[in-house]
Amino acid sequence: MLRPSPRGFFSFHGFDHSGVLGQSENVKRLVVTGLPCPPEAWESWLGKRKDQRILSLFEVFENTDSSDLREISKYVESQIERFQPESIVCHGFGVSMTLLSLMRLQRLSSPLNPAITIFNGALRGVSLLKANHPVRIQWLPYKRAAAEVLKHGGQVDFRLRTHMGRIRAMYRYIVMFNLVEGIATRLQLERMAGVSSVPALRMPMQLIVSPDDPYIPYDAIQQLRMDFRIKTYHEVAYGHFPYTIAVDKVLPILEKFELQHSHRPIQSAALNRDAVSSEQTL
Repeated sequence: MLRPSPRGFFSFHGFDHSGVLGQSENVKRLVVTGLPCPPEAWESWLGKRKDQRILSLFEVFENTDSSDLREISKYVESQIERFQPESIVCHGFGVSMTLLSLMRLQRLSSPLNPAITIFNGALRGVSLLKANHPVRIQWLPYKRAAAEVLKHGGQVDFRLRTHMGRIRAMYRYIVMFNLVEGIATRLQLERMAGVSSVPALRMPMQLIVSPDDPYIPYDAIQQLRMDFRIKTYHEVAYGHFPYTIAVDKVLPILEKFELQHSHRPIQSAALNRDAVSSEQTL
C-alpha cells in the first residue's frame, strides 16, 4: 500500500514490485546522461543489460562542434533515430537535448513513440539568482568544479576536461537566453527548439523529481512539467544525481512505466491489483 507523504506525493517503500523488476529487460532503453557524468555511473546503477545504450555528454561533444544546445541535440536526435528506443531515460543536460530532439522528430511526423522518463532537468524558467552555476563556471577552475560535483555525490567523466571551453560556452548560451528573454515564455521554448509551435509531446512521459537539487531549482522543473503536460509524477530525494541513491527506490518506477507503455504483455499481478495510483494530474 502506498503512503501519502507530507509533501503530497506517495512513498513507494510499501508497494510490492517483486513481480515487476526485471520484466523490462528486453525493452530497448536509451539513457541520455547529463554533465559531467560518465556512462559507467549509469550503467553500474541501472545494471548492464542487452538493448540498453548509454549516451554521454562526452560522446555528444566528440561528435559535434557547436556549444549551442539546439545544434548539439541534433546528434542525440540522430542516435534516437538509429537506436529506435522503446524507452528513453534522461537527466540534466540530457533532458534538454532529448526534448529538443523529440520535438523536432514530432514535427517531422516520426513514428517513434518511446516512453520518456525524466530525472531533474529543465528547458526554461531557470532563475540565475537561484541557480548561479552557469555564471560561476565561467571562472571556476576545472579541479574545483569537479570537486564540487564529487561533494554532491556525483561522478565525473574526466575526459570532459578537454571540452571545458565548450562547456563554459554552452552555459553562456543559457545565460544569454535568460538575459535576452527575461521571464521565459513559450516563445523562448519555440526558438530553442527551432519550431513554430510547441504542442505537448505525444509520447508517454513521467517525471522522477528530486526536490533537493543543488543545481536545478524546483520551480524550473515544475515549469517543465507544465510545458509538457506531464501527468505521471514522482518525487524521490536524490539531490542532483539519481545514481547516488539505492536503485531499488527508482527502478520499480522506471520499469513499471516502461512495461505499461511498451507493446509487450505485462505478466506481473502486482501491476493489476487495486492500489493507490502515484499518478498526479495537473
